[in-house]
Amino acid sequence: MSSRMRSKWAAAAVAAVLMTGGAFLAGCGDDDGAAAPTATPVAQPTSTPAPTASPAQTPTVSPTPTDTPAPIQPAIWPASNVVFASPEEAATDFVEQALHVPAVLGPFQQGDSRSGEIEVFLQTEGSSTTPLARSLLLLRQLGPDDGWFVIGAANDNASISTPATLDEVPVGVVTVEGLGRGFEATVIVEAFIAGQTTLLDQVVTFGGSYETPEPFTVEIDLSSTSPGDVVVLLVRGGVGLETDPGDFGAIPVVMT
Repeated sequence: MSSRMRSKWAAAAVAAVLMTGGAFLAGCGDDDGAAAPTATPVAQPTSTPAPTASPAQTPTVSPTPTDTPAPIQPAIWPASNVVFASPEEAATDFVEQALHVPAVLGPFQQGDSRSGEIEVFLQTEGSSTTPLARSLLLLRQLGPDDGWFVIGAANDNASISTPATLDEVPVGVVTVEGLGRGFEATVIVEAFIAGQTTLLDQVVTFGGSYETPEPFTVEIDLSSTSPGDVVVLLVRGGVGLETDPGDFGAIPVVMT
């Protein structure tokens, strides 16, 4: 090839490269055929926000137990400062002092380890005659000395529905409702401070005169009491014998 022809070929090659924008060079490499290295982007580290500190937790403090004894359950007999060592003693004293009749009692019937019941009877004439049940005394050991107390008396024929057992009652005149029966339909409702024999009030009313007790409603004056006093509300049927307590029931209420 002549020098003139080589010059024309070289000029044509340069023109081709310029027209293709370098595509030719991209397709041709070194003599060993290795492709030109491509730059790899460097990953930038991602910043992680610092953890937020949790607020300090206040430890829970358990209440410190105290040695304060539980309050004594209100009872109807005896007074809180009197201690009877047996349930029979407490029952006998209640019948003789509060009802003013001889105490004719059945055997003590154990309930749980600290409570039980004793029936009260009218002793009928003749040794072969079955005594007539008049009420069921509920007894329980209470207080730091574990004395025995009468906490109530139950009889379906002489019962108080209003107020209820252990109700808080305001000082003043109180409405008492219930069921009763007695000789010639006579029913007697009484109120006295627990453990005391002096009556606060007594009202004679009427109920049933035969087998079925009838409703009664009376107003009992408790104006002479003070807040915190335990008052016994007692209902009993009228009788014709001085030694007969009659059917009777009793509950304690607390004055406010």
